[in-house]
Amino acid sequence: MVVVANSQVPTTMFFALRGIKEAVVSGYVVIGTDAALALRDDLFQMAVDNCRTYAPFVLESLCWTVAVITKRSWGDLSEERRAAFVQTICDDILRHTTPCIGIIIAKYLLDEISGGSKCSDLHVPWEFHYACKVSFERSYMPRLFEASLKVLHRQLQRSLGEPQVKPGSSQTITYERRSALHIAEKVLGWTFTSPDADKVIDASFGQAKGGAQSNSVSGQRNIASDLDDSDDADTQNGSSIFNDETQNRTPLFPHSWQPLLLNRDVLGMFFSVYDAAVNDQMHIFFSPGSSHLALQCLTQLSGIRGKDIFNAPSPGESDSLRIEYAQIIMKGQLRLIRQVCATDLSSEGSEGIVMATTQMIRRFIEAQLDERPLTATNGQRLHSLTLLAAGVTETFEYFNEVGKYISMLLRAASGILESDVIQHIDEDFGDMDNYFVMQAFDELASAWSSVINEIREWSYMEDVSQAHQQNADHSSVSSATDISAVLSRGGVDDQSVMRSFMQFLTTAAHLIRSDYIQLRMLMCEDSVHSSDSRSNVSAVDQCILAKDFVVYEDQLQFFALLSRLDTRTSMDRLHESLCSRCNALQNEFGRLESKIKSGTFAESGGKSSQKAIDLLHEQIHWIVLLIGHVLADSGTSERVLIPQPIIDYSASCQNIEHDMVVQNIMAIFKLLQFELDSSSSELAAYVSPLLIETLYWALGRIGPIYLLFDHSDYRTMSSSLASAFGDSKTGGNGQAVVRGILGFVRHTFDEWSSEEDLLHMCISVLKNLSQRPNIAQEITQSPLFSPLVLYLSNNMGQIPESTHSSIVEALALLACYSHSADHSRSFSELKELITRGIATTLANENFSSQCHDHRVVSTLLDSLDMMDGLLSAANFRNMDMIFEVMFEMHPALVRLLSVYSGGDEVPCRTIQVLESAMRYLDISSLADNDYMLRFSHNVREILQQYHVLKQKSGVPLSSSTDVDSLNETTTLISAVSYLIRNEMGFAANEASQSTNKAVSDSYGETEVFGLYCIHTTVSQEQLQVPNVLRGYMQLLSEMIQYRTPSLLRWLPLPVWNSVVAMLVKGADSEIYDVCRRTYEAISKLGAYLKVVGLGGDAPEELKRVLSTGIKQMLSRLLEALLYSPFDAELVEPAGAALVTLRLIDPEHFQVCFRELLSNVSPSSAFAERLSATLTKFNAELENSESIRRLLASTDLIPDSIDGTTLRQPLFEFLVNTRAVLRIK
Repeated sequence: MVVVANSQVPTTMFFALRGIKEAVVSGYVVIGTDAALALRDDLFQMAVDNCRTYAPFVLESLCWTVAVITKRSWGDLSEERRAAFVQTICDDILRHTTPCIGIIIAKYLLDEISGGSKCSDLHVPWEFHYACKVSFERSYMPRLFEASLKVLHRQLQRSLGEPQVKPGSSQTITYERRSALHIAEKVLGWTFTSPDADKVIDASFGQAKGGAQSNSVSGQRNIASDLDDSDDADTQNGSSIFNDETQNRTPLFPHSWQPLLLNRDVLGMFFSVYDAAVNDQMHIFFSPGSSHLALQCLTQLSGIRGKDIFNAPSPGESDSLRIEYAQIIMKGQLRLIRQVCATDLSSEGSEGIVMATTQMIRRFIEAQLDERPLTATNGQRLHSLTLLAAGVTETFEYFNEVGKYISMLLRAASGILESDVIQHIDEDFGDMDNYFVMQAFDELASAWSSVINEIREWSYMEDVSQAHQQNADHSSVSSATDISAVLSRGGVDDQSVMRSFMQFLTTAAHLIRSDYIQLRMLMCEDSVHSSDSRSNVSAVDQCILAKDFVVYEDQLQFFALLSRLDTRTSMDRLHESLCSRCNALQNEFGRLESKIKSGTFAESGGKSSQKAIDLLHEQIHWIVLLIGHVLADSGTSERVLIPQPIIDYSASCQNIEHDMVVQNIMAIFKLLQFELDSSSSELAAYVSPLLIETLYWALGRIGPIYLLFDHSDYRTMSSSLASAFGDSKTGGNGQAVVRGILGFVRHTFDEWSSEEDLLHMCISVLKNLSQRPNIAQEITQSPLFSPLVLYLSNNMGQIPESTHSSIVEALALLACYSHSADHSRSFSELKELITRGIATTLANENFSSQCHDHRVVSTLLDSLDMMDGLLSAANFRNMDMIFEVMFEMHPALVRLLSVYSGGDEVPCRTIQVLESAMRYLDISSLADNDYMLRFSHNVREILQQYHVLKQKSGVPLSSSTDVDSLNETTTLISAVSYLIRNEMGFAANEASQSTNKAVSDSYGETEVFGLYCIHTTVSQEQLQVPNVLRGYMQLLSEMIQYRTPSLLRWLPLPVWNSVVAMLVKGADSEIYDVCRRTYEAISKLGAYLKVVGLGGDAPEELKRVLSTGIKQMLSRLLEALLYSPFDAELVEPAGAALVTLRLIDPEHFQVCFRELLSNVSPSSAFAERLSATLTKFNAELENSESIRRLLASTDLIPDSIDGTTLRQPLFEFLVNTRAVLRIK
């Protein structure tokens, strides 16, 4: 303290303050509360007295030290002393010194008490941090927020009252505003604790488990905690509102904040503060960040939500609060929207206001839609949009301006694209202005879609309700509850308001659609007419290799949603755009053809025509994408139907010529015919394979839904659609269209055999059509199908190998719907195609010497790929045939594994075939037990040969972590896992009587050898790779669940050591899936060992390994539950595992807990509390019915403990222990 007070060297003062802070934190118990507070008060006064003389970083360190001491002593202070210090801070804030010590301390105090990564390590139990946060946010944080509001109000009055401010005065006003906004922004981004029990438990567990993983169904869980105890979590700040999608909702404020946040003057003041902050930019002393902070505050305020904050004595008062709040926000946002619409978005600095305004709008709309009003008319609660329209006169004006704003963004993107500025954009980054404009458009499109979907859902529910009430006797007197008897205006008609909204959205949709089409057409023009990368719309787009219908899926779906509001207008416009460009394209081709025939083509050249044709191709490509999304939703299953708005529009058309749904689809067919015909002419060089691919994409999306549809799926059906695409039995032309598609496919393979992407899309059309049995039957009965199969079978050598697997899969799927004789013939051709390459190669007497020749390897890989495609097509119609192929191929697969060595591609592809067989073939469909045994022996022999191959290679697979090696490992694990799941489909476990004992034992031996093969060919290093680890733990969990006796019987002892080690590591993994699977495996294995046991004939070494493993698992699991960041969703499986291990070794459980007690604070209160917690936990377990059921079980493979019954006892145990044991 003496050094700080007397030194004149800033760095010396800084390090001295750092030492003071660390000394207080580490020696607080020795120093005592009073001495620490006296030190804090001295430091505070020193900061106030020297605020203008100390260096800024010294002053910041000084205030930080004050905040840390305040938090450390918080739990020891009375409410009076806490309130007195907070009042001192507030007084200093209101004293408006520059710089303001109160605001700096308040900023650090908010960081310290929030509990995030900015919270200092105080080396105290987590319960202390949580208690500080609860106390502070409920009693003292509102005072700091109110003080910042007073500062904002005062400086706003000064800036408005002094239009001609002096530079120094302006700097003072701006500093005050920015400082107060810092406090307000932190408070508005605060994550509040909750009285709800589950929330408190989440706070005790901390951050959800995650880790590197794919976007799978059971992926990373994100549990919002009240007090994030992870070091990686950060409080909301700065640009996080805009950059982090997970932070796009305003916190749930308690009811006590209602007077502050729902105050009309407070809400209006923030909009005025932003206006003033923008005006500050005109002054030379403007402090950067004021307007940005104001926008962040407005973004948070625009999304206020939750029942607590709007709670009132009566439903009417609650809804009146919502109306008043919505009106203020709407008025303020209207001003901002109009400001943005009047701004040049290509100017510097426009991105911030555009993105902030966009976020405000989205938060406000989504928050309003989430909250259902309490007011009811005729016994039904009003819709959120009805409440807004009835209570806020600006509602339709607001949504109208939002619609204009969306259109303005599209026009602005077009303007930026057309401007000369784009020519000077850095080549490395592209047109970033255009990028943020489209990002804002995507945000608003999401919000606008929410409104449309809400109204559509309401309309559907209204139709259902009316259908149920058709025969009901409705009273002529309407009943209403509140919003002042429904605004004392004779009530509110929910239907009329929602219809008005629908009409408004329909009108706005036309403008947005037009602007979007215009922008897309302009983008097409720009990409065609510019020869270098600078001309492209965005460098971000250039880096994306995915197809346009994938990259722009959200935008295309939004366009479809808008189009279905007014199907007639949108279909007319799209048809007009498509036909005009198709006609222009045909004219261009006609002119070129005339030039070629007249001999003038060489003189004039084709460059100008090439650009014109390229532009038309690009524009047609996008129009077809739009049409495809409007006419059909994604998916090919029988549950995907023609959208009802499309049917309603089509039914309203006079005839098929006026039905633009039919005409658009037929135009796509005609265009595809034209492009394919041109491919075989002298103009082939001008044809676009990308456009043909897009046309096939459209057929694959539309065809399965429209062709030969089932009338029973629809209440009503358009006669035009029935005539154009229905069954010929009802007068439809669907069969002819199907035959036309087959002709297109054949023509495409003839002319475009080198375009892999195009061929893949062509094949995907066949696979999509095969998902509809009636279409598949028509395809196979067509006279074009058998020649197509024969043609593809005989010409595989001219078709890219990457497509062979998909071709075989598509043909096999379609062949299933042929007549029996035709099916057998088609399948035989496919079988011959697959086996011919392998059989011929292996039969060659020089195979051993030529096996590594690239042509030989290529032939084998191609055959294996086709085999993989055949397996992918397995279903109940062809299952027996494919099993026969697998039986015939078995010797060849074993031979391949015996010839090639580890690291070659052939063994990897062979294991892929095995994995597909385990995945797609149904073992229960085999004719008898002999076939089942044969299949099991074949699988085991392949695995054994693979194991020999890896052992001979001398270099274990796991020594490499490259992508190919990881994929091979994952495939091997998946193969064994699918084999187990295949059995689990028809038997609960291996003790089930539904399976023959010999068959069950055989598969048990095969599966155990599969696990042995994994452990002996894959090292621990590779098993720890996240995706590999997930697959392995899933396999291990399923094997223990299904095959515990087989594991104990056949798994070698060294592998048991590895399995136990993996279970120990998995108990504290950072990956959610791994933890869950580990806990399930431990529970199942533990239940078996406890109830059944190992038996007297079990090797002593195995008993020792498992006994030691139980202790290790118990120690690691208890440590993970009590110390590590833990996901609340894992409580049930973790609880079952913990209790099961405790039943097996209760003494070690007590030892582990005593060790934990020895590591905690010497405080006797803590020790007594932990002991009492353990005693209560043990007592509750003694009375647990699920434990009694387990111990009384006589099953050969007992079920594990039901974790749901342990949830509450374990919750209490963990909360009371973690609150003390976790230190920060």
